[in-house]
Amino acid sequence: MDNSNLAITLVLISAFAHATWNAVVRAGSSRFMTLAMVDGTALLICLAALPLVNVPSPQVWGYVMISVVLNTLYRLFLIKAYETGDFGQVYPVMRGVPPVLVALFSCFLLHEQLSFQAMAGVLLIGAGIISLTFVRRMTAQMCKPILMAVCAGAFVACYTVVDAKGVRASETVLQFIIYLTVCQSIPIPLLAYLQERSTFTHAVRNHWRVGVMGGVFYLVSYGLVLFALSLDAVAKVSALRETSVIIGAIIAALFFHERFGWRRMLSAFVIVCGIILIKVST
Repeated sequence: MDNSNLAITLVLISAFAHATWNAVVRAGSSRFMTLAMVDGTALLICLAALPLVNVPSPQVWGYVMISVVLNTLYRLFLIKAYETGDFGQVYPVMRGVPPVLVALFSCFLLHEQLSFQAMAGVLLIGAGIISLTFVRRMTAQMCKPILMAVCAGAFVACYTVVDAKGVRASETVLQFIIYLTVCQSIPIPLLAYLQERSTFTHAVRNHWRVGVMGGVFYLVSYGLVLFALSLDAVAKVSALRETSVIIGAIIAALFFHERFGWRRMLSAFVIVCGIILIKVST
């Protein structure tokens, strides 16, 4: 299997894991505490793995620190979006914004050039994802969560480009994955502990299984996409990863009882067409 096909396979597995851990956070009674437990699980796993890799160079540390700031801002907007909006509408917006922005960023910052077919695939995936937002009639109450989701998506686009540069500058892919996860998994659990110590302790004691499941899926999702970023064009990897919205729509219908109608099926068809265009462009 060549690098491009391997990257596509890894990203599609990552998409499933990503939709799953986001659904875990959305299903939690406290999104903030659930996300803190998810990050805490990833932190403990990667702390145990630190002896497996060397300490990064100063250049790589710079990328790690920038990504930590962007990831933390993304998480804060993610929490706000899930606290006020439906999973089926918030998740598609949040994942629909990055492919288009990453395609632009990668051209100007990473000097990557996509073929016409690949660019058309990226745009189709972005359009299909964003169209999922309009499955339900828009109301004034939906404006805030959608705005939060757009902001979260913008930060996803930013940290994706930073991570691509960081993982390519690292000694190994595993080195960047472990050190980045350790650093970016500290802020949210620390904030949860400092702000609501008793609530956080109660959540860990009574719902730790949910946190562990979400943390494992989060680590699998992020680790695989970082590895894929080292194998293929950033815009293509970003677009393919956002196919997780199809899985997210199914989860929303099955577990959150959100309607799955012909519009979502049409959006899914557009996304699949985008995937096919990207695949044939390799």
